[in-house]
Amino acid sequence: MAHRALALKYRPQTFSDVIGQEHVTAVLTRALEGGRVAHAYLFTGARGVGKTTCARLIAKALNCQGRGLEGRSAAEPCNECVSCREVTAGTSLDVSEIDGASNRGIADVQALREKVRFSPTGGKHRVVIIDEVHQLSGDAFAALLKTLEEPPPHLVFVFATTDPQKLPETIRSRTQRFDFARVPLRRVADRLLELQAREAADPEGTRFTLTEGAALLLAHKSEGSMRDAVSALDQVVSAGEAEVNEELVRRVLGIADREAFFAIAGAVLERDPKAALQALHRAFDKGLDARELAEGLSEHIRHILVLKVDPEAGDLVALAREDLERLRQQGASWSENDLLRLLKLASEASWPMRDSPQPLIHLEAALLQMATLEPGETLAEILAKLEALEQRLAGGAAPAAPPRAAAPSRGGPPPPTGGGGGARAHAAPAVAPAAAPAASAPRPVASVPPRPQGPGATSAPPRASVAPAQAPQASAPATGGEVWPSVTGPAVTAEAEAAPEAAVATLEAELESGPEVEAKWRETVTGVNARKRMLGAFLEETRFLGLAADTLVVAMDHVHMIVVQEKDNLALMTGEAGRVFGRELKLRCVPLDESQRRRRPTVEDVAPLVEKAFEFFEGEPIEPRPRRSERTEG
Repeated sequence: MAHRALALKYRPQTFSDVIGQEHVTAVLTRALEGGRVAHAYLFTGARGVGKTTCARLIAKALNCQGRGLEGRSAAEPCNECVSCREVTAGTSLDVSEIDGASNRGIADVQALREKVRFSPTGGKHRVVIIDEVHQLSGDAFAALLKTLEEPPPHLVFVFATTDPQKLPETIRSRTQRFDFARVPLRRVADRLLELQAREAADPEGTRFTLTEGAALLLAHKSEGSMRDAVSALDQVVSAGEAEVNEELVRRVLGIADREAFFAIAGAVLERDPKAALQALHRAFDKGLDARELAEGLSEHIRHILVLKVDPEAGDLVALAREDLERLRQQGASWSENDLLRLLKLASEASWPMRDSPQPLIHLEAALLQMATLEPGETLAEILAKLEALEQRLAGGAAPAAPPRAAAPSRGGPPPPTGGGGGARAHAAPAVAPAAAPAASAPRPVASVPPRPQGPGATSAPPRASVAPAQAPQASAPATGGEVWPSVTGPAVTAEAEAAPEAAVATLEAELESGPEVEAKWRETVTGVNARKRMLGAFLEETRFLGLAADTLVVAMDHVHMIVVQEKDNLALMTGEAGRVFGRELKLRCVPLDESQRRRRPTVEDVAPLVEKAFEFFEGEPIEPRPRRSERTEG
C-alpha cells in the first residue's frame, strides 16, 4: 500500500474533529441543523488552520445522503454514502474546488458561471470553493458579482483567503465572514501526540514514539498551523528513527539548539560581553545561520519577558516545564522595562541582516550592545525625583542653626552646634579623609569669616557652606563620592550670603585647572555618556571648575544636582573619573545659580529634564485634562 501523508490521512472528516476553531464550527453546525445556510461564506485566517477543510465539510453536509437518518446529526456528514466519499476523493460533480491563483481571469469566472447554472447531479446543492480568492483579478470579481448577488437557490459559494483586505468591499459585503484563529501551541502538541497514538493503533501505520518536548517543538515551529505541524511530524518520522525527540526534530528541521540561546541570553543578562560572544560563536560554528540565531534570541528574550509579566503564562510560551523554570530564573534580576529594551535591540538586529553580506557582524554588534546595557530608569522614577525636588523646594530650607561664635579652625573639626544645626552640618562631607595628617591635608576650598551674632542671624534660609579640609566624613556616601549640600546645609557667613559670586571666584582661584585637566574631564563625560546616555547629557550641561587634590568640583543647577547625587550615578561618575585620571577621585557638586535656591522650581527649570525623559523613552506629551474647578467654572 502506498504511503499517505499524515496531513491527508488524518484530515478532519467531521466538524467535531476540527481543532481550535470551535467558534466557527459551532455556528456552522447550528446553521446546518436549522436549515439556515447562506449563499456565500468567506473564511479568513492563517495558512493551515482549517479553512478549506471546513469548506469541504459544508459541501459534504449539504449533499450527504445519510445526514439526519438513524439518529445521526443533521450537521455532521456520515462519510459513508456515495456523495461523502466522492467529496472526500475530490471526484464529486457537485463540488467545484478552484485555485484563485491559477484561475484568476475573467474567462475562468465566466466558465464557472455557465457551469453553476445547471442543477446538481446527485445532491441538493452545488458548492463552489475558491481558495486564495483574493488573487482573482478585478475583472473576475466584477464578473462574479452578479452571480454572487442573485445566485440560484441550489448554489453555495465558499471563499477562503489569507488576505481578506484585498477583496473588494462589494464581495465582502455579500458574504458571511468567519475568521479562523491560529491554533494554540499546546493544542497543536496534544493533537500530534493523539495522531501518534492513532498511528500506532493502525495496523498499517508507522511505528514511532513522540516525546512531549518534540511535540511542543513541532507546534512552535508551525506557528499555530495544524497542517504545518502534521507535515513537519511526517518529515521527521521519515528519518526512520524509533523515537522522535527534540534532538531529532532539531537535526531534521534545522532548528537551533535551545541550549545555545540559554547560554547567549544568560551571558547577556549577566552583562558579560565576552561570554556572550563566545556562546554566539559556538552556536555559529555548529552550522547555524546568523539570521536564525537572531530570531531565536529574540524569541528567547520574549519568552523571558512573558514569564516575567505572568509567571503562569506557560501556554504562551509552549515549552517543557523544566525550560519554563529556567526562563523564570534568567529573568529574575531584570525589570520588565529592561527586558523590553533587550527585546527591541535583538529584534532590530534582524532587519539589517536580511540584505547584508555579513549578517554575523550585525548580530555581534547588537549582542555587545545588549551585554553592556545598563539598567534604565523608568519614567515613573524620573517623575518621582521631580516630585521630591518640588516638595523639597516648596518646603524651603530647614531652620538654620544658631550662629557659631567663631569659625572652625583649620587644624580640627568644627565645634558642635545646638538646635539641630549639627545634624545638618555633617551633611557636608570633607574633601580629605579625617585620618590624614594635618601636614598633608589639602587646604580648604573656600574660607569665609565668621558670621556676626544678631537677631537676624537666623532669619535667612541656610546656604551651602564649604567644609574645612579635615572635617569628619562619617556621613559621606558609600560610593566614594562627596557632594556639597545644595538645599539643606549649615548656615554660612553674611559675606558669603551677600556675595556668592565672590565665593565661587575664590573657589575657582584655588582649584587646579588647565587644558590637560579639562581634557580629562571631557573624556570622563564621554565615558559616562557611553554607559548611561541620559546622565552624560546632564553632565554636558554642567560647569567643570577644576580639581582640588583628589576631588573634582563641578557646578550645576538644582535639577541636575538631584540627578547627579543619585547613588548609582555618583558611583558611575567617580569610577569613570578614576579610570581617566589614573587615581581614585571624589566628586563635589556646588550650586551654579544661588538664586534658584530661594524659589520653587518653574516650568523653565524642569522642562529640560522632562524633554530628556521624553527623548530617552521615545514618548510625546499629551494635553492635560482640565481641573474640576476649571470644568465647573466653564
